[in-house]
Amino acid sequence: MKASDVADRARVMAVLVRVQGPDPKGLKMRGHAFHLRENGITTLSLSGLLLPPSLAGSISIYSAQEGRGDGLVVTIASAVESFTIAKQRLPVDHQEAAPELIPGAAIDILLDVGKSEATAWHRAQLLSIVDVSISSAALKALGRSLNGSTDYGSWELGWMLSPMDSSLQNSGVNFIQRGVAGAHQSSMSTKVAFLWVPGLDVKGMLPINVSREQKKGDFLFAMGSPFGILSPSHFLNSVSVGAIANVCSQNSRPSLFVADIRCLPGMEGGPVFDQDKSLIGIVSPPLRQKNTNTEIQIVIPWDSICASCRDLKKNREEDVFQNPAKGLNETLSSSVGKAASSVVLITVGNEAWASGLVINDCGLVLTNAHLFDPWRFRRHSREEYVGPSSSQLVREETGHNDNPVIKDGHSGMVYKGYKRIRVRLNLDAPFRWSDAKVVYISRGPLDIALLQLESIPRGIHLIIPDFICPAQGSRVHAIGHGPFGPQSDVSPFFSSGVVTKVVTSKSTLLEYQSGDEALPVMLQTTAAVYPGMSGGAIINAVNGRMIALITSNVRHAGGATLPHLNFSLPCAVLKPVFDFAEKKADKSVLEKLDKHDTLLSSIWALVPPPQPTPRSRLPLDDLKVNDGKGSRFAKFLSERSGGEVNDDLMPLLKGKLPRNMPSKL
Repeated sequence: MKASDVADRARVMAVLVRVQGPDPKGLKMRGHAFHLRENGITTLSLSGLLLPPSLAGSISIYSAQEGRGDGLVVTIASAVESFTIAKQRLPVDHQEAAPELIPGAAIDILLDVGKSEATAWHRAQLLSIVDVSISSAALKALGRSLNGSTDYGSWELGWMLSPMDSSLQNSGVNFIQRGVAGAHQSSMSTKVAFLWVPGLDVKGMLPINVSREQKKGDFLFAMGSPFGILSPSHFLNSVSVGAIANVCSQNSRPSLFVADIRCLPGMEGGPVFDQDKSLIGIVSPPLRQKNTNTEIQIVIPWDSICASCRDLKKNREEDVFQNPAKGLNETLSSSVGKAASSVVLITVGNEAWASGLVINDCGLVLTNAHLFDPWRFRRHSREEYVGPSSSQLVREETGHNDNPVIKDGHSGMVYKGYKRIRVRLNLDAPFRWSDAKVVYISRGPLDIALLQLESIPRGIHLIIPDFICPAQGSRVHAIGHGPFGPQSDVSPFFSSGVVTKVVTSKSTLLEYQSGDEALPVMLQTTAAVYPGMSGGAIINAVNGRMIALITSNVRHAGGATLPHLNFSLPCAVLKPVFDFAEKKADKSVLEKLDKHDTLLSSIWALVPPPQPTPRSRLPLDDLKVNDGKGSRFAKFLSERSGGEVNDDLMPLLKGKLPRNMPSKL
């Protein structure tokens, strides 16, 4: 089904929610990405889902109200909570009593019915604010794993454009601006608000199905109003499409979705549908990382919202998020699912972790060298090759590292402070762990390393490489362990995009396998790549085969990370590694990859390739020297250089030294 068909159905159910009220000190707008403020009145907006009678009847909060035939809207509680009486903002497990708005506050909704704004706005009443406990528990567990697995800054709930000020933790907008660590862990919640719209006739709305079989990689369609209150005529019911990146489950039922979809502030509360126009859930504010601009979009499942409304006293956070990975790989298409099963998680001590790929049935794992030797790659890109063209963008290796020390079993080199290497295999839950040892770490320009598993379980899945690089615009998936590290039980992160650029090279390092032909040496995609995905795979979306090894994304000089601009090593470059894994070649083929190559190094340092310095040559006949030793030496050079002599050798041949030649003492 086309996205336009889903849009026609979604437009009937998606609404713009406007919340406004007195705010003489400007406190209500703080913590929100955008607002309007005039004459002491602050106006906020977000999106909402207008429920047809087929869904509204299942909400116990609504069925107890008079005027059941009127409209019912569900949205995210953040903006609404800002205008409730202060005592009702205190953390509670669940709230049954109808919360009260502060005097002078009001809530309105705008329907996309093709009418003018003056006739389309409807006044709404706040019925209840409910914590979707199943989703909140999954979000807290996810937040703990994120904050415990990264050195790039803690994670919080809220939009990147929203100011995050710790001094506001006791103000009314605690949903947006509190972090997930320490004492503020309890504020990591997925609260929703139910709004009753008296006089709004929804009896003519068609029934809507609820999607029951959400799978990783499934199509997502979101509709909402980003920055809606700033200009409803421009932003009402905008569309975004993407895919499910991961699923957090309780008792085999989804409790939270991680979405590979681009949403903007104001879209929270908007409905999310599958390709069959069935309702999946509503958009939540994303998880965002301090010190970068990384956002991970969250979707609250509709079933979780209904479960919290049916039993407001039930709260089993301890049973949530135990095995979210069970069966997830099988939910992907068979080819992509098998590729995801070959993606492993690698830990080095307690600090470093990244992804890897199983490449043979003997337990050989391919990953990135910077996981074990981080400073070598950073030194090359920042010291040797940094120039004006690279001053704004720097490749950022996407593995977590605290300078571990490893022994390279291939070369005998020892890296300071040996730490235990463990590999978590992505098989059926529970996950299986195996110790591993280093087989090879590249000392050349290619960011690759090989590990050997010490125990090889049955049913191990191998990655299947495709040595033909796809063309620009080809659809791809990125699969790796993303920001979800060893402290979580989440299976590999899944994102989608297209190939944006293929960089080729005639590097001397690759002559033995390519001859005079240029090989693809770098692949760029728009698929989101986050810290922890180093060593993961770029997969062809059509056949599920690996086309490249993920190495890095980009960090701007200002500190912002750009996950949708990333780099990977094409399989065409990695063919010697796969030949070694299949025992088609010995270790000598790996030794050739250790050679220094200025051209490849410059490509991966994001700088122009070095240009040879042109040197003028003079014919030998122009030399005015006597026939002696000097002339015989000049003749020798002429024969070696095709009858020409470099002009910088002229003084030596004429028996003269330049005045500015430095001397060696």
